[in-house]
Amino acid sequence: MTVPRILIVSPTKKEMESFLTLAHRYKCPHLVCGLGPGSTSFELTRFIESKGAPSAVILAGVAGAYQWADVELEDVCLASSEVYGDLGRHGPSGIEPISLKGDKTQAEFALEPGWRQIIKSDLVKKLGLRYGPMVTVSCVTGTRERAWDLQERFKSIAENMEGAAAAQVCNYYHIPLLEFRGISNWVGDLDKKNWRLNQALSATAKVLEKVLGVLLD
Repeated sequence: MTVPRILIVSPTKKEMESFLTLAHRYKCPHLVCGLGPGSTSFELTRFIESKGAPSAVILAGVAGAYQWADVELEDVCLASSEVYGDLGRHGPSGIEPISLKGDKTQAEFALEPGWRQIIKSDLVKKLGLRYGPMVTVSCVTGTRERAWDLQERFKSIAENMEGAAAAQVCNYYHIPLLEFRGISNWVGDLDKKNWRLNQALSATAKVLEKVLGVLLD
């Protein structure tokens, strides 16, 4: 399926640098949205309102994987859904969702129905992508206990800081969102000496090259 206009979004300049050559080759608009849900919501909404809605959004960057998921470092993962993992209150049993009578707060967003319309199952398999639920947090997980709590609650494969916000915006504007994350580290490991940031970005760029080739050529 040919997709006329794809917006490539990355949280940081370093992540976007890995995809700029592809963005220029395929004439894709690109956006550095900043870290965290607030900046992502603001920058993506501003882009859409000022420059028009793209046919699809690709959110690309790195993420940490939960050690209990079937994912390895340097794998590239595709989000099947996104959720605000730390939206709520922090109590003795960890982070608890807040439920307010009369108010509706959507915290989880399905992505797979949207991207299934534009990429085929055999492409996902051919690219060797892991896919599953991802969790978005405002504060990066730094303990094994919190990592276990989030992975167990949401059955997620990876953690990031922008996906749910991008999903919420794309859901509002009815834009398919494809979120590709190269796994650079294990959730809870804050020692960057153990991270494989460049390798994860390189792997993600290779996947994006193939995906864009299918969707835009």
